[in-house]
Amino acid sequence: MEWAEAISEAVRYIENHITEDITMYEVANHVNISPFYFHKGFALLCGYSITEYIRNRRMALAGEE
Repeated sequence: MEWAEAISEAVRYIENHITEDITMYEVANHVNISPFYFHKGFALLCGYSITEYIRNRRMALAGEE
């Protein structure tokens, strides 16, 4: 799986489980990439860490309600 595909799949996984208590380790495991490389790759391609992405998405959902 290429990085772009892995990140896309990770974002889909996050969106499907956003209300659950998910971790970076679970997401990395889902896309079969080591947590260390996944964290680095996500930040490099997206511009922010995966934990920031999850937090921002949750805040956006809370703001909509």
